Amino acid sequence: MSWEEVTGLAEEQEVERLFGLGPESFVAARNEAARRLRQGGDAGAAARVTALRRPSLSAWAVNQLARARGPEVEGLLEAGRRLRAAHQAAVAGGGAAALRAATRAEREAVAGLVAAAVEVLESTGHATTDATRDRVAATLHAAAADPAAAELVRRGRLTHDLDPAGFGTPDGLDAAPGAEGVEAGAAGAGVEAGAAGAGRGVAAGGRHAARATAKGRDAAAARRGDGKAAVDAEAVAASRARRLAAVAARDEARRRARLAADQAVLATRHAERLGRLADQAEREATRARTTATAAIDAAAAARERASRAAKELTEAEGRLADDG
Repeated sequence: MSWEEVTGLAEEQEVERLFGLGPESFVAARNEAARRLRQGGDAGAAARVTALRRPSLSAWAVNQLARARGPEVEGLLEAGRRLRAAHQAAVAGGGAAALRAATRAEREAVAGLVAAAVEVLESTGHATTDATRDRVAATLHAAAADPAAAELVRRGRLTHDLDPAGFGTPDGLDAAPGAEGVEAGAAGAGVEAGAAGAGRGVAAGGRHAARATAKGRDAAAARRGDGKAAVDAEAVAASRARRLAAVAARDEARRRARLAADQAVLATRHAERLGRLADQAEREATRARTTATAAIDAAAAARERASRAAKELTEAEGRLADDG
């Protein structure tokens, strides 16, 4: 193994170890790892490790899922791949049933991993909030929506949260020619035509003057056309701006809908768990009532036996007294 391979392996091991640590230990461990690499003679690796940023709490939780729940993470990424395929099929005119099923599967996979991330956070003493859960869910949705984001999540080395951008890109947003270029070119053409017409009018007299007048009319018409072109370009630019705003609003609404769906799934699972606990408590209460009833019956039987024994004792004592 060459020296470059040895040092590359050392850097990889250091980075892998860093992202497995808790976020509160990251900075000190990163600096120590950079020091070791620098002492080992690899200043470039030391600089790259020093540049690593401490993961946010939600990004750290997703990193731990990639390490501890690899099969479940792969299941989510596969659900995302199927959802993208179903979305493309629906856009092409396919049925909506497959899209609904794929969407449901992706949301359930995200919800399951969010619950697992909460377990990781709570087991390591980190507080979990709705905002943290939402950021974890957003990162997981992003991984399902985009193969590049999926690879980042799979590696388990996120330093920040990812934002789902939705599926595909809007069509018809190629840049239109600038209004300034259209207007400037048209104005130059008009000036040139006017100047040429005036020169010919002075040199050739009335016939040429009439021709210059005609050319002047043509130039004016050209300028009017250029003005219309500028207005059209402005209209195109305004339409593009409105479309971009609509796309941004749609993506934000899609993100909020996904987060709301995740929360609904989590709430449903919580309610089901409470229902199971209630059923278990009811069964235990029934067993306790049965045990108490049996104990009461046993106590009554014991009292009855004690009463008979006392009566027999009294009768025996009476007989002894009569015999004496």
